[in-house]
Amino acid sequence: MRTFRFAVAGAGVIAHKFVDGLSALPGAELAGVASHTPGRAEEFVNEYSCLYPRAAVYHSYQELAQDSSIDAVYIANMNTQHAETAMLFLSNKIPVICEKPFALNAGQAKDMIECARAHDTFLMEAMWTRFHPVTRKAADWIRTGKIGEIVSVKANFGMDVLTSLNGRTAAIDKGGGALLDLGVYPISYLSMIFGHPPVEMKSIVSKVSTGVDASFDALLKYGELDRPLSQIHQIAHLSVAMDRTLSQTIEITGTGGVICIHDFWASDSACLTTRASAEVYSPGWIPNGYQYEAQEVMNMVTAGKKESSIMPLSETISIMETLDAMRNQWGLVFSQEK
Repeated sequence: MRTFRFAVAGAGVIAHKFVDGLSALPGAELAGVASHTPGRAEEFVNEYSCLYPRAAVYHSYQELAQDSSIDAVYIANMNTQHAETAMLFLSNKIPVICEKPFALNAGQAKDMIECARAHDTFLMEAMWTRFHPVTRKAADWIRTGKIGEIVSVKANFGMDVLTSLNGRTAAIDKGGGALLDLGVYPISYLSMIFGHPPVEMKSIVSKVSTGVDASFDALLKYGELDRPLSQIHQIAHLSVAMDRTLSQTIEITGTGGVICIHDFWASDSACLTTRASAEVYSPGWIPNGYQYEAQEVMNMVTAGKKESSIMPLSETISIMETLDAMRNQWGLVFSQEK
């Protein structure tokens, strides 16, 4: 079997996690790294020289994009740079897996997808949670009706990552804020659960002095269920914060049972409870979890596919539109959008 050659554009923390994940994926290797910051690509390649001695240093994204031996590139730079960087590689017919948030807004996301289709090249959002075994099991439980029709979802997701006003997470000119860094996870999960965007949404936000969102709470309505004697609203409650720790739990309640997943964005188990029984799915966790999305890229590109059925591009646009609508309620506009 030919080794699948991944390259990385951007040499920050998330790029390291992705490459660590490749070490658990047979048939994959790090082929090279490019960074806008002088010296970072060299440091990155040197760190992984024992695992990937053939990995090359590229002195620009343009140089990397011209290497036709690359099988796929992982976009791991700043949120504000995702769209431009992805389209550079797509226009050179190099398959792209782009870290979340996929783009700053739905307009950019649509431009990226149009570029991929114009050049007949694979593109996928790197929403790693979607590809985890526990997430796939939860989706299967829902699809096969194990908990009946979905009634409500409660999701909390908070990390104390707002450490400085000078950091990336607080910078409005770098696409910072809780929504794009953390909120995209539960909103993407809701899209998977319900299969469509919310029909109504109300939210409240707490902002950092820089203008980005530090935390928010939201109530989203996805539809209605007609019962024999009543009508049930299908709703989701979200609490997301980057200035404090929250439980990181998602609870999905249906007409016939409940699915509960702790640390849902990177979980190693899920619990299904119905009127008749309880089931725990615990497949084990192979650090660090990024290999699952990389495996999907390998499978799709090798098969000649242009997008993933697990994380389709139409759904990525829908999720970005939900993020845009929420920011619109808050009057939060990034510098690049003005």
